[in-house]
Amino acid sequence: MGGSDAEGPSAKRAKTSEPEEEEDPLVRRREELILQGASAAESLRAVCAKLQAKNEKLLGRLLPELWKKIIDENLQQNDLLALAMTCRFFREKQKDLGKNTKTMLTVHDLFELRESGKVAWQRLGWFQWVCNTWEILPGFEYRWSAKRVEGAVYEGHLLEYAVYQGSVEILRWLMEEKGWELNKKPGRGLGGSVEVLEFLNLKGYQFDEETCDGAAMGGHLGALKFLRGLDPPCPWDSEVCAYAAVEGHIEVLKWLRAQEPPCPWDEQTCSWAAEEGRLDVLKWVRDQDPPCLWDEETCEKAAERGHLEVLKWLRAQDPPCPWDESTCASAAKGGHLEVLKWLRAQDPPYPWDEGTCEGAAWGGRLEVLKWLRSQTPPCPWNERTCEKAAYGGHLEVLKWLRAQNPPCPWSEKTCAWAASGGRLEVLKFLRAQHPPCPWNEETCEKAAYGGHLEVLKWLRAQNPPCPWSEIICSCAAERGHLEVLKFLRGQDPPCPWNERTCAWVASGGRLEALKFLRGLDPPCPWNEETCDGAAQGGHLDVLKWARSQDPPCPWDKMTCVWAARSRHLEVLRWCMLQKDRPSVRNLPEDVVEVLRREGFFDGEG
Repeated sequence: MGGSDAEGPSAKRAKTSEPEEEEDPLVRRREELILQGASAAESLRAVCAKLQAKNEKLLGRLLPELWKKIIDENLQQNDLLALAMTCRFFREKQKDLGKNTKTMLTVHDLFELRESGKVAWQRLGWFQWVCNTWEILPGFEYRWSAKRVEGAVYEGHLLEYAVYQGSVEILRWLMEEKGWELNKKPGRGLGGSVEVLEFLNLKGYQFDEETCDGAAMGGHLGALKFLRGLDPPCPWDSEVCAYAAVEGHIEVLKWLRAQEPPCPWDEQTCSWAAEEGRLDVLKWVRDQDPPCLWDEETCEKAAERGHLEVLKWLRAQDPPCPWDESTCASAAKGGHLEVLKWLRAQDPPYPWDEGTCEGAAWGGRLEVLKWLRSQTPPCPWNERTCEKAAYGGHLEVLKWLRAQNPPCPWSEKTCAWAASGGRLEVLKFLRAQHPPCPWNEETCEKAAYGGHLEVLKWLRAQNPPCPWSEIICSCAAERGHLEVLKFLRGQDPPCPWNERTCAWVASGGRLEALKFLRGLDPPCPWNEETCDGAAQGGHLDVLKWARSQDPPCPWDKMTCVWAARSRHLEVLRWCMLQKDRPSVRNLPEDVVEVLRREGFFDGEG
């Protein structure tokens, strides 16, 4: 009964708890069909569809809380789109969880991701996937550039991302395999990689103050030492200390100030440290000999961010850090009532003026406003209080302001500020009062400048309509709001315009808007100022188009003057190479010097 083949209870339990994993028949069938090649293609598709449906059913059993945990703990922002593109099921799960799959690549995006701790250090394969999946536009355009395509990814974005995460491997692939070039001022120091800086230095890239700024901001002391060890050293200025201070990098600050000569600093170092509540930094910089300078902005920034302990320390020094009325205004704008109460409890009370109520209204801080006006005497206010509430779209604040006895004053600028912020509901309230809030041409002007078409339509639909003038078209043109321009000129009678409209659109580099203006019947008038504006802004494509028309847009020597003084040498060279170039007689000496350096000035004009 105790034979050698007998198995005890523990062995049976082991077999029960660790069953062998059976191969899925669908997986086995899929492998068989793959080996059969093209002849089994139809059957293979059917099996794959069944396998996918089965897997989705299994995954679908996972609770939403578990999916959220999986995604939050294992993926970062720039992984989400790649995951969504692998399969419809993953895409739907992300949608159910409200996940934004936006891939963030600009420098500003990287700052945002860094603050949230969601910067992903991607491998080369991820960059190759992006390049193979998306349309990548050449060059680099800042987000405020007139030529930037909204939502587009530029070569420069990916290059900066590689620099930021410190990968020479990826950078070399993008630059040597793809043939891309870095923009003039990327955040080269922000990533802190000495290896990347060495690579760029060997490539002949120049470093400047912004490179040191980035290294200081990131707390990258090794990068700073490398940059300053170059021959000649990478230049720096007072902002380097300010960037180290704002991020709380005391060790970096100590090194910067220990150099010979020390890295310069100024009042900005203290104000930026105060803004972020860096009391330890403030104590160190003020303990130096001589101490770092400060001014009223230091208290102002501490108050705006609600750093009461910092503010108390600043005022406890001998002599105390200076302050003025802007400190109360900043505290009010930030909604920091406890800071305001402390300021007013001092002996003598900290001074305030109309700017304090203005700041509270701007920030939509109704409780702060109520407290300010409940004091004896109440904090003063003026028309700008209503203006800033209107601009911020704070309708409840505006209603309260006007319900007081006497009501907070307003003026034409209240409607103008509401239009500037695109606040249609606020405008409707303002004009529904008895009497209505006054308005003038500036209201339409602000709406057009901001591209707020629905606001503009409502303004002109009133009886009588909100007045407008020639400057309205110019405002829309300068900002490139083509749909607004079409509306303005499509009215009966159309919104008036003049030569300034073309000049402003050219100065903003808005080529499509300029083509629209000149394509109307009759075309929008233009003069030499159109070419001048294009030259001053460095918009060579606009200038070339304007001069290619029949007849060409007129120009004069000021076109060359603006190109030279704005340092747009490519524009200047093109102008000077034209057969019908404008006369350059009697040019200012500084422009003559630029032309001489470029080899164009012959003294004859």
